Amino acid sequence: MVAKKPRIVIIGAGMAGLTAANKLYTSSSSNDMFELCVVEGGSRIGGRINTSEFGSDRIEMGATWIHGIGGSPVHKIAQEIHSLESEQPWECMDGLLDEPKTVAEGGFELSPSLVESISTVFKNLMDYAQGKLIEREESSEEVDFCKLADKICKICPSNGGGPGKLSVGSFLRQALNVYWDSVKEQEQIEGCGNWSRKLIEEAIFAMHENIQRTYTSAGDLLTLDFDAESEYRMFPGEEITIAKGYLSVIESLASVLPHGLIQLGRKVARIEWQPEAHQSSGHGCAGRPVKIHFCDGSIMSADHVIVTVSLGVLKAGIGPDSGMFNPPLPTFKTEAKSLLCMLQTEIDCPY
Repeated sequence: MVAKKPRIVIIGAGMAGLTAANKLYTSSSSNDMFELCVVEGGSRIGGRINTSEFGSDRIEMGATWIHGIGGSPVHKIAQEIHSLESEQPWECMDGLLDEPKTVAEGGFELSPSLVESISTVFKNLMDYAQGKLIEREESSEEVDFCKLADKICKICPSNGGGPGKLSVGSFLRQALNVYWDSVKEQEQIEGCGNWSRKLIEEAIFAMHENIQRTYTSAGDLLTLDFDAESEYRMFPGEEITIAKGYLSVIESLASVLPHGLIQLGRKVARIEWQPEAHQSSGHGCAGRPVKIHFCDGSIMSADHVIVTVSLGVLKAGIGPDSGMFNPPLPTFKTEAKSLLCMLQTEIDCPY
């Protein structure tokens, strides 16, 4: 009697799911060790990665940037498959502006020195929050940001999300006020209409807060836990887009998988784990502890399941009326997911 090979089912054919499938399938002797299957509820692979074309330009409908190329596995793949160069124009192909201009409401162009001054304040505060700013014994800077930030951590009691918790948003705002109190009398600015120096600095600071929100995907920096901020790590180096499209990386990961291994249009309704089940349920599921129920009524058995769905799908799946997981996930996992926010953008009118 031939021993039955374990079956591994990966739910989701986005970056995480296809990376897992690629690693498992290309491991040595994988065909002799286990069966592998990827099920995807949508009609295409890639998840939130979706490259399209508009006219003669290549545009990204989802994920766009490689945030730091130093050590990035995405950048490594893009390099290996020669996706970083293209004769066809692509999104943000010129990168970021070397000398950006900042213009205040009313058309007043701000001096680079004014913008740089308050921008440095924001950068130093974020560096402190992320554990990058180390206190120096002697500093030529007018403001000791480590001492300033330490003061904020002691006086700012709440992040709006729970007692005794400090948020990134409340830290930044309190620190800005302390900074204004600590600096010497500054010269007034001219040629900016009714804008005062403090109003301009506040507006530039708010601009950087909004940029930070795009990095974190947070609707409000008040919801970001200050203590957890230092645990997040970004790859160093330049931030770039992929000339041949982010989808080229996805297609490269999927290219090694044989035809039929990825099944599209298989939307999962429920995942049942019955570790003690050894008898056939009438669906050909004998001996495998996991049953995956699909929305079309079909069932697939598995020994191991890797769930790589998006945060939104996962949060909906652990809701009180969902029942996606049977038995329910452990409390420590559901509580961790509840701390992660999922936002929805509504556009009132077409572009």
